[in-house]
Amino acid sequence: MDMERVQAISMSSMTEGCVPPEFIKWEKEQPAITTLHGYDHQIPTIDFGDPDEVNLTRLIAKASREWGMFQILNHGIPVHVINNLQKVGEGFFDLSQEEKEVYAKSPDSKSVEGYGTRLQKEEEGKKAWSSPLP
Repeated sequence: MDMERVQAISMSSMTEGCVPPEFIKWEKEQPAITTLHGYDHQIPTIDFGDPDEVNLTRLIAKASREWGMFQILNHGIPVHVINNLQKVGEGFFDLSQEEKEVYAKSPDSKSVEGYGTRLQKEEEGKKAWSSPLP
């Protein structure tokens, strides 16, 4: 597949000493401007140990609507499974680009599964990319 991947752009930026300008956010969108200061907001946590499914559903909907994310407590996934998943992900991204391309989906794929690079959005000439894991 002949497509420039995020990892390749990142590596070339390190060797060339600069990030391509189309990937540098406008100053108004850079972290120093968009980071919250003052009140310490807490990412919502949802305890899956709560037997009240109606309450859990309400909390998930509220956190999703207001934050777009949440942390799950008491999810029941063993630590060794999480650690193994992290190792597998790191192992995949440590493969050569040629090896990763074996698992790549086509750039026009609508699937949310599979390795690929997709332009998530482009606003005012700036690009945001992601490389999802298969």
